[in-house]
Amino acid sequence: MYYGKYKIKTICSIQNMNHKEIITNWKEFKTPTLFSRNHNISLESDFIITISGPRRAGKTFVCFQIIEELIKKGISQENILYINFEDNKLIGADSNDLEKLLEVYFELYNPNRDKNIYLFLDEIQAVKNWDSWVRKIHDINKKIKFVLTGSSSKLLSKEISTVLRGRVLNKEIFPLSFKEIVLWKGLKYNLKIIAYSEDKTKIKKLFNNFIQDGGYPAVTYQKVNREEVLQSYYESMIFKDIVERYKIEDVKKIKMLANLLLESTSKDISYSKLANKLKSIGMNTSKNTIIEFLSYFEDAYLFFQNIKYEYSQGKQLGSIKKVYFIDNGMLNSVSFKFSKDIGKLLENLIFLELRRRNKKIFYNRDNYECDFIIQEKEKVVQAIQVTDNLNSDNENREVEGILEAMKKFKLKEGFIITLDEERDIKVEDRKIHILPVWKWLLEEKQ
Repeated sequence: MYYGKYKIKTICSIQNMNHKEIITNWKEFKTPTLFSRNHNISLESDFIITISGPRRAGKTFVCFQIIEELIKKGISQENILYINFEDNKLIGADSNDLEKLLEVYFELYNPNRDKNIYLFLDEIQAVKNWDSWVRKIHDINKKIKFVLTGSSSKLLSKEISTVLRGRVLNKEIFPLSFKEIVLWKGLKYNLKIIAYSEDKTKIKKLFNNFIQDGGYPAVTYQKVNREEVLQSYYESMIFKDIVERYKIEDVKKIKMLANLLLESTSKDISYSKLANKLKSIGMNTSKNTIIEFLSYFEDAYLFFQNIKYEYSQGKQLGSIKKVYFIDNGMLNSVSFKFSKDIGKLLENLIFLELRRRNKKIFYNRDNYECDFIIQEKEKVVQAIQVTDNLNSDNENREVEGILEAMKKFKLKEGFIITLDEERDIKVEDRKIHILPVWKWLLEEKQ
């Protein structure tokens, strides 16, 4: 097959795979009606675009959204191809099948080769040796623009970046943010006057659902059994993204570890204590195995670890970790302990929003604890404390925690995020802004 002036040999690896049928199916496919998400993805550069994130978070629909935007700009449909590699017809595909599919696409579509050709390859991690093939095509023909999605953070890894020679721009897609849900509901608001408007009641009601139900699109957009759907997502992530991907033989152990981590959401974890808990129920597990399994969970976007801020990178790696979970709704669906623990749900929600905003996150702990420390360009720029409410029992502790962090990192301002309080506290020459979480989530400045 020819890509420009270069000829590449094509070999079909899967004898039973009907490549023409797959390409024809896309030719006849109509993209569904979509709710637009603010993806900020541009295809104008020479970089390969990767979209990573948890299963069912909306990566495919972002692809469809970009395709619709391309067509509205006048890009011919013949110059666009989308393939989902979790299609049963494509199970076992490798780079040779990618080669054949592209050959068939050129044959059936006859795209204009003088213009850009856009290839959307969904769940690309299912294809063996996809990275070397993408690099090869990218090197040969810069008019072929790649958008690759995957339910694996390894699309971000140094290994992939090295194979693709650093020519990658990645966008993470998480379940819907609160702002996206508010916009989808058609609620208009002005944060400067919202305290005195009817919109506040509507937004607070929507937030009360959001903190419990989470932001998975199917749960938000469709009338479904929330618990049933989210439990099925959880099981798929455990089995498809972890057990199958890493060929885990002791499925019971990985599920039990997941249960322990669910119980620890928004709390400290200790690798040794987790190993001992598993050992106490007859599952001999080393500390190194716990660390390895946790990396699998993070790779699948199921659990995340947050580490204590230290000036020494070595100390950071050896510090006590805190663990967070991908979605509050899923957490409530697979764990029986969290629906009434608003404080822990709130902290988990804030962590996810900071990840969604692409922040580099730590926590601080000296005499007191500050929940989130934000670093930019090797400098701490923000401190955030989280509590469902401030009262006589906890206000001093919460204020001391963030004040300690502000002094340590020379910050003039800090934030305490609560469910519904709004006021400022001035201590010496420092100001602490107390904000309701729903307002913080809707702020333009992020």
